[in-house]
Amino acid sequence: MKLAFNGATTIKAGLVEDVECAKKAGFELIEIWKSKLLDMLKKDGVETVKKLFEKHKLKPMTINSIEQITFFESEQEKLKECEQLCKLAKELGVEGIVLVPGFLKGFVDEKTIEDESIKMLKKMSNIANRFGVKLGFEFLGFPNCSVNKIELAWKIVQKVNEENVGIIVDTCHFFAGGSKLEQLEKIDPKKILIVHVNDLPKLKDVKDSDRVMPADGIVHLKDFFVTLRKIGYDGAVSVELFNEDYWNKPACETAKVAFEKLKAFM
Repeated sequence: MKLAFNGATTIKAGLVEDVECAKKAGFELIEIWKSKLLDMLKKDGVETVKKLFEKHKLKPMTINSIEQITFFESEQEKLKECEQLCKLAKELGVEGIVLVPGFLKGFVDEKTIEDESIKMLKKMSNIANRFGVKLGFEFLGFPNCSVNKIELAWKIVQKVNEENVGIIVDTCHFFAGGSKLEQLEKIDPKKILIVHVNDLPKLKDVKDSDRVMPADGIVHLKDFFVTLRKIGYDGAVSVELFNEDYWNKPACETAKVAFEKLKAFM
């Protein structure tokens, strides 16, 4: 497995600092936080960003993310964003775009959720295909997220049945949302775009800000990694945190700790 660093972990740092710190820490791959990329592009342009990755020999794995791709007001707005990011991904050599399902304000039956998700993933797949870019559908383990378990996310991806559409598994959402390791065992490892790794101090009423470094919480990460190896997954694993305690520390210090913590599971 290859180790990646997600820019959400150091949200207050810019893209340049993320790249420099990730490389210094020992990471091979980086997940680009979308707002950091767009900020740098406004000032410096695509070629400067491209040279940043080339200089540090750090492969950009994903752009995070297009949020609320389902159950939103403007479909055209989401498709336009997909095209914009896929174009950038092709220019920068990024493998894929992270897609996040929408949140619900009330009860919606599973069939409606499936149909809406499949419809949007199909449309975005057609766009991404023009640029040779992959899409990763990331379920969120929060109760009000339309797709909050791996079983439903995998069912949707299978029904989409597009070569460039896969699934993203995040340990926070996996365990907090009640997904099971036996469900992970049923996933085709070739359809996992990336695995987000983090730990949690609790499994109830979880918020993104509760995430802590791997092995600093109570999640059974060892069993999770055993299962990944059992199904033959050998792709990217990425540290992704949304914890202000880490945001307020020097970016390179956080990246170094993240690399050491993640490497311990390798």
